[in-house]
Amino acid sequence: MSGEGSLSAKRKQQQTSPSRKRRSDAGTAEFNERDEYALTWIGLQYGIRLDHLQWLLGRFPGKDAAHSNWISEGAARDVVERWKLGKWVQQARIRAHEPFWVWPTRLGLRKIGLPYSYRDLARTGLDDLNHLYAMNEIRIHLGDDEEGTQWISERQLLQGLIRDKGRDLLHRPDAEIHWADGQIFAVEAELSTKKPFELAENVMELLRGEDYLRLKAAYGWRTARTMSQGARSRYAEIWYFAPRTIRKQVRRERARLVERGDLSKQEARRLFLRWYPLAETDEEVVQEEQEDEEAIYLSQEEIDLENRDRDEARSLAEKEDRE
Repeated sequence: MSGEGSLSAKRKQQQTSPSRKRRSDAGTAEFNERDEYALTWIGLQYGIRLDHLQWLLGRFPGKDAAHSNWISEGAARDVVERWKLGKWVQQARIRAHEPFWVWPTRLGLRKIGLPYSYRDLARTGLDDLNHLYAMNEIRIHLGDDEEGTQWISERQLLQGLIRDKGRDLLHRPDAEIHWADGQIFAVEAELSTKKPFELAENVMELLRGEDYLRLKAAYGWRTARTMSQGARSRYAEIWYFAPRTIRKQVRRERARLVERGDLSKQEARRLFLRWYPLAETDEEVVQEEQEDEEAIYLSQEEIDLENRDRDEARSLAEKEDRE
C-alpha cells in the first residue's frame, strides 16, 4: 500500500538525469493510451502540477526512457504542449516561483468521457490549491496504480450528491481507497485547524456513518454518541494526513472522545494520523507509527485542559442544537 520510495528522493534523481531524445510524436495531437490514463487521472483530481505530472506520466515511460517511474521535466512539457495542441488542457503558473498547473478543458473532459463541469483552476483559491496539491501527492505516494486498487476522488464522491434543505449531509472524506480485498479506507488531508467540536463530529461521522447522523438529527449529538455505540461506517480505517500541529489537534480530539466514553479504544484505533509533508525515510515512517500508537489516551496535562474547555464546548454545542 505504499509508493515506490519517497517523492523527494525521486526528485533528487531528476537533477542528475541524462539528456533525452526528443519524442517522435512531439508536436502532434495524436491521442494514445497514456494520454487517456493521465488525462482521466487529472480530470478526476481537478488538475495537477508539473512536478507531479512527471511521476504520473512516468507510469507509462517510453522505450528510450532513462527511468521506469518518472520522466524528465522537459519530456513532461512536451506532452503538455501536445495536449494543448489538441485543446484538451489549459496551463497556467498560478503561483510565482512554482511549476505550472494543468487541467482539462471542456473538450478535454468530453474527450475522456468525464461528466463534470469545467473548472478553471486559475481561479482556485490558494488554500484550495494547497489542498489539491496535497491530495495529489498523497495519491501518488500511496501507489494507486496497484492492481485491484481504486482511488475514489473528491470529485467522484461529490457527483450526484443531493442537498436536501434542512437535512445535514454526512461528512465526506477527501478521497476513498478501495483495496483489492474489499476494504475501504477514508483519506483526509487536514492542513488547517478546525474548531474542536467540528473536528470531533467529523471523526464521529467517519467512524459511525449514517446511523450516527440519523440519531444526531433526531436526538442531538450528545444522545447520539451514546445511542450509536456499536454502529460502524463502511470505512475499515480513516487516514488523516496533517502537519505536526494539526496532527496534535486531531490526536487530542480522538483521545478526548475515548476519555469521555464516546468512542471505544477499538474504534479509535481505526483512525490513523499520518505525516504531511509525507514521511519519507524508514526512520520517519517508524516515528510516524510510534507517534500515533502512543496517543490513544490523554495525558494528565491534556485531561486538565479538557476539563477547562469542556464547559465552553458544551455551551457551543447546545447553541448549535437549538439552532
